[in-house]
Amino acid sequence: MELSPQTPLSVEQCKDLLRIMAKMMGVKAEVISTRILSKDDKDDMMAGNLPIDALECAVKCWLNAGEPDYANGSTKPTKRIK
Repeated sequence: MELSPQTPLSVEQCKDLLRIMAKMMGVKAEVISTRILSKDDKDDMMAGNLPIDALECAVKCWLNAGEPDYANGSTKPTKRIK
């Protein structure tokens, strides 16, 4: 998906982006959406204020940390949802 900085995204574009990233990382898009992204993060993504490379880096760090539920305030590793 070719996007320039500050490109607002629709809900469907955000979902597509998460699906693509999830497939690349071997996890479910819903897990990225519910465990990493807060409502503010999702709003920033839709507004074009969350760079894709920053999101990719966050997902990689989250995977390395054991997939904690950051969006809900937990830093403890969790079980992978397949």
